[in-house]
Amino acid sequence: MRGEEPVVIEALKVRALPEGSYDHLLEFLRLYRVALQMVVDRVWSISGKLSKKKLHKLFYNNLVSMGFRAHHAKEVYVYAKSLVDSARSNGGRKPVLRKLSARIDKYDYRLDLGSMTLTLKLHNGYEARLRLVTSRERVEKFRGWGNYELVVKYEDGEFWVSIYFKRAIKSLKPRTVMSIDLNFDNITIAIFTLDGRLVKLKRFKTPHRKILTHKIWIERIQKRYPRSWRFIKGVRKAIERHGERIKNISWDYSHRVGDLVAELALKYYSVIVLEDLDELRENNKKGREFNKKLGLWFYRRIQFCVEYEARERNLEAIKINPKATSSKCPRCGRKLAEYGYKVLRCRKCGFIGDRDVIATINLYKKYVSRYSRCGVPGVALNTPKPDENPSGMQGNRDEAMKHIKLYEPI
Repeated sequence: MRGEEPVVIEALKVRALPEGSYDHLLEFLRLYRVALQMVVDRVWSISGKLSKKKLHKLFYNNLVSMGFRAHHAKEVYVYAKSLVDSARSNGGRKPVLRKLSARIDKYDYRLDLGSMTLTLKLHNGYEARLRLVTSRERVEKFRGWGNYELVVKYEDGEFWVSIYFKRAIKSLKPRTVMSIDLNFDNITIAIFTLDGRLVKLKRFKTPHRKILTHKIWIERIQKRYPRSWRFIKGVRKAIERHGERIKNISWDYSHRVGDLVAELALKYYSVIVLEDLDELRENNKKGREFNKKLGLWFYRRIQFCVEYEARERNLEAIKINPKATSSKCPRCGRKLAEYGYKVLRCRKCGFIGDRDVIATINLYKKYVSRYSRCGVPGVALNTPKPDENPSGMQGNRDEAMKHIKLYEPI
C-alpha cells in the first residue's frame, strides 16, 4: 500500500561451525522436523481458513510441552500453515518434511557480527554457539540493518545459517518517470520529465529465444524416450542440465538488467513504473504456442530484480494496470491498427509508432493520471492530461524512434 514505509530485505547465507558439541542442536532440528510434520498433518486435515489465533489455540500448548520456547512454537505453526497453503494452491500433495532445518525468531538468538558468532536458544533451555564462516566484506554491508528471523540447516554434515536482514528506505523525490514495457524478446524503457518531455529511450534484448531452444531440446529428449526418460540416469541428467541452464540464464539476465535499470533510474532520479502482470497467466486464453512461450517468460524475476535494486537505491517502483497500453492511441485514445511489423497507426489522428514505445507512453500517462489526482508529491501540476500527448512524441511519426537503437547491450 502507498504510504507504508518501504523496506529492503536480504538474506546472508553462511556456513556455521559449532563451538563444542552440537548434539543438542541436531536434537533440536530433529524435534523441530517432527513437530512441523505433526502440525502439517493436522492442518492438512482441516478444511477452511485458519487464523493465527486459531493456530495458537490448537498447537501452542502441545508444542511448548515438547520443550519448545514460545517463539519456537509460533514459528512452527505459522511455517506449517504456509507449507500447506502453498501445496494446496499448486494442487500438490500433503508436504512431507525430510530436511533438517528450523526457522528461529529474533528473540531466540543472539548475533554478534563483530566476533562473527551466533548463539541459538534451543529446546529445554539448551543453547548452541556457532562461528560464522564468511568474509568481512559480506558482513559489513549489513551494519546498521535490522535482523529478524533466521533459518538454520544441516546438510551433508555441515551447518548453514541464513540470516534475514531488513532496513527501511526513504524514497527519493522523483524528478522523472521511467516506464518499462516487458515483452518476450525485449524490454523497452522510456524516461519522461514530470511535464511530459521525453528524456531517454532504451531497448534491451532478452534471452527468451535461447531459453526456448533449451526447452525444445528437453522436449526432443523426452519424445525420444517417452516411457523411460525418468528412469535412465544419463537421459535424466541431460534434461536436468538443460533445465538448470534455463534457470541460470533467466536469473543472470534478471540480475544484470535489474542493476542497469536501477542505475539509470538513479541517474535521472526516476520513479519506476512497471506493468502489473500478476494475473497474466491466470487470465491468459491464447493458443498453445503462445502459452509455451509464456511458460518460459521470466517477467516476475525481471520485475523482482528491478524492484529490489530500485529499493536498494532508495527509489520507488510502482505497478500499473497495463490494460490497453499497447493498443490505445496515446494522442486521441482511439484503438490503434496494425501498420507493419510491431508498428501501429491511429486511423483518426494519424499517429504512427512502435508498439513497445506506445506502451511506455501510455504507462507514463496512466501513472500521471492516477497519482496527480491523488495529490502525490513529486508530480507536477502541469503534467499532461490523460487525453494529451507527451511533448516528446508530437508529429506524424513516432519521434522517440529517432533516439532509440535497435538493442542496447546487456
